[in-house]
Amino acid sequence: MHRTTSILLAALVMTLSLLTSCEVEFSPNATWKEVPVVYCLLDQDDDTTWARIERCYLGDGDIYKYSTISDSINYPIEQIKAWLIAYDGNSAIDSMVFHDTFMNRQAGSFARDSQPTYYCLTQGWLNENYTYAIRVRRSADGTILCQSQKAISLIKRNATDSLITKPYSGRRFSFKDGNNTCQIEWNALENARIYQPYIRLYYKQNGDTLYTDANCQQVTSRNNAATYGLAYPKTSFLNDIKTNLQADTTSKEYLSMVDIYLLACSEELKTYLFTAAGNATSAQQHDGYTNIASGLGVFAARRTHLYKHMAADDSDVRGGLRSDLRSLGVGF
Repeated sequence: MHRTTSILLAALVMTLSLLTSCEVEFSPNATWKEVPVVYCLLDQDDDTTWARIERCYLGDGDIYKYSTISDSINYPIEQIKAWLIAYDGNSAIDSMVFHDTFMNRQAGSFARDSQPTYYCLTQGWLNENYTYAIRVRRSADGTILCQSQKAISLIKRNATDSLITKPYSGRRFSFKDGNNTCQIEWNALENARIYQPYIRLYYKQNGDTLYTDANCQQVTSRNNAATYGLAYPKTSFLNDIKTNLQADTTSKEYLSMVDIYLLACSEELKTYLFTAAGNATSAQQHDGYTNIASGLGVFAARRTHLYKHMAADDSDVRGGLRSDLRSLGVGF
């Protein structure tokens, strides 16, 4: 299945260099310190909350050698426990322990062995009226290894929450406004700091219904703004579809159907993404953002919500969406 949803706001890549291992030659007298690394995003619309918990070392040595050794970056699962804590105001009222599983790491510069990954089944447990913290402790003695610096809020939908695509013809997703764009508008979400709509296009291939996603540009929140919007060009939509499907030119049936999603992230994730991308000026030195006390990483909120499920333009004349998709040479 083709799926290229941005993650901006979906998937965080571990990029820290790791600095020691018993299998690498190093000075036994060198000063070093083990540092926990935690990545976790809360989304009350998801059925599962995932956490990536690793470790790095600050000290002397060849950082590239250390990063290729699994036992230098992963805690053995019996050594740590992690859990979420729910707060009502300043009072802790509930908690949920993370379970552990193993997942394969994608090929790259770091060790590729199966890695411990942690999860909670949080569907129906996350409550928009509460705030949440994450905490990691050492199993042997109960020592707190690290925790979020403060409890975070979830992203909330308002009573007037809505997303409107226009113009449309007979409630069909289209680019027929004379400028080959589609206007996408939505109401503000509480605690959201970056928004990114994306369009999911459905098609049938070999009897299976599949989809691919086209991402709109990001929009940053503004003080007291009640609504947001952007003009989404047809050229951007078609370019994303072509890029996503260019490796698979098998015959496809266009289903004239799309979903429109809105991805939003909290202040913590916005700040992390800003510093990770190096968006400070060239004259301004800045450190990587973390909100993990006694460690590194980010604990934040995001939300992916389906706003519209609608028929799409199925015109086969020149300039119609069906005709445009056929011209991409990817099987339509």
